[in-house]
Amino acid sequence: MRTVDVAVVGGGVIGLSVARELVRAGVDDVVVLERHPAVGRESSSRANGGVRAQFTTAPNIAFSLHSLTEFERLERETATLGFHQTGYLLFTGTERGESSLRVAADLQRSLGVNTEWLSAEAVLQIAPFLRPDGLRAGTIHRRDGFLDPHGLVSAFADDLRRAGTEILTSAEVTAIERTGGRFAVATSAGDVSAERVVDAAGADAGRLSAMLDVDLPVEPVRRNLAFVQAAPGPLIPMCVDLDTGVLVRRDPGGGYVLAYSDPDDPPGWDTSVDPTFLPKLAGRIGNRFPFLEGAPIDPRQCWAGLYPETPDHHAVIGELASAPGLVICAGFGGHGLMHAPAAGRAVAELVTHGACTTFDLHPLRPSRFAEHDLVPEAAVF
Repeated sequence: MRTVDVAVVGGGVIGLSVARELVRAGVDDVVVLERHPAVGRESSSRANGGVRAQFTTAPNIAFSLHSLTEFERLERETATLGFHQTGYLLFTGTERGESSLRVAADLQRSLGVNTEWLSAEAVLQIAPFLRPDGLRAGTIHRRDGFLDPHGLVSAFADDLRRAGTEILTSAEVTAIERTGGRFAVATSAGDVSAERVVDAAGADAGRLSAMLDVDLPVEPVRRNLAFVQAAPGPLIPMCVDLDTGVLVRRDPGGGYVLAYSDPDDPPGWDTSVDPTFLPKLAGRIGNRFPFLEGAPIDPRQCWAGLYPETPDHHAVIGELASAPGLVICAGFGGHGLMHAPAAGRAVAELVTHGACTTFDLHPLRPSRFAEHDLVPEAAVF
């Protein structure tokens, strides 16, 4: 049996970032337990790669600002992230959408995000390919953009290997028990004894916490993406049509990545492409992206992944009194990649200092669901 200080369950970007920050904070004996033969195989590998600070709540904005700075540093030092700061361009053609966008932009600016308010004319100057009919306003934050999920996973994993931290793959957790002040973690690759366990299992986080009788409301929700072939060209901002939910960006290698998150898609574990995805996307793409209307999409170049969602679209970070020593770090929805550095810092401070000082984790505490104290995030794409 391996004996460690902290066992991090989950080898996606969240788990790897947690382990990396723990090591940087001086916790030498950390192990990452990943059920797949390699790290980053689940939601991390299927992400669109977006990174943005344009959220509607203070916790998500704070996490984004911290993570943006770390991504910029990593890109300067390693040049492996493929971090393209093209900006996120959000726009709307409705009065209600404009009002919501204004409120969000005001909050972002009050918290240190340099969000720019754009008239319809200014939006079209940045993105002249958009359909102008009825366009009212938009916002852009130019530090936003996208990166290569594989590059981020590799950067985190490489840091851990250089530090001598063990990443145990093909190690599916089958049981966890707390005895004598420690956790006995049974895995398919052998048992681990740990003083603390971090649940960073993504869409599986609820199943893992249930092994310790913790009810964690994290549900997997399928999200679909498509790729349209096109010749290489200049990159564009990550464009989000707030009226339809359609998101479009250019790929550095050529072509376009398209996304549409169906709010009516029920929770489930299916990661095959939703057969209704392409018809729904086709019915919406022409609202602002006429140049892509009718563009042929090969279903073989579509893919789907799971958002680990919570009722308020916020992550869950912290311990419960009923399970001391179990630290939850899960439920990031589609924001895990962009918030991974901040999540790792938060958990490292909880473990090493008993409290987090960099962020206010009160809105993200696990007990908020039982207390019915939720503040929903509205900017979910």
